[in-house]
Amino acid sequence: MCKKLQMAQVAKIHSAKTPQRIHYIVEWAKKRGVKQADIVRAIDADKGLVSRWFKGALPSEKHLVPLAGYLGADEPADLFRHPDEDWLKRLFAGRSKEERETMLRTLEVAFPRKQTA
Repeated sequence: MCKKLQMAQVAKIHSAKTPQRIHYIVEWAKKRGVKQADIVRAIDADKGLVSRWFKGALPSEKHLVPLAGYLGADEPADLFRHPDEDWLKRLFAGRSKEERETMLRTLEVAFPRKQTA
């Protein structure tokens, strides 16, 4: 009975009625302490539109650039990565290929992957 209930919950979560967000606008806003109303005022967007973004809709190009700037992203593409990941992007930015490879090898030595049997 319990397993059947769990499967029903999983099906509900993954139903077509709930759009899958492919962006992290909600997380960027939360990280910066920004509410939907703040975004509406800052970039002069309709409140219904901003609400839809928070539910998973994609902003148009017209709004994506100012939104990214307001949320502190370096570029609009950053909104498609979790804001906690942007420190890593900055760490690797401007490095040569050799430097990036050395950094990756260092990380692999420091944090070896668990062997799966």
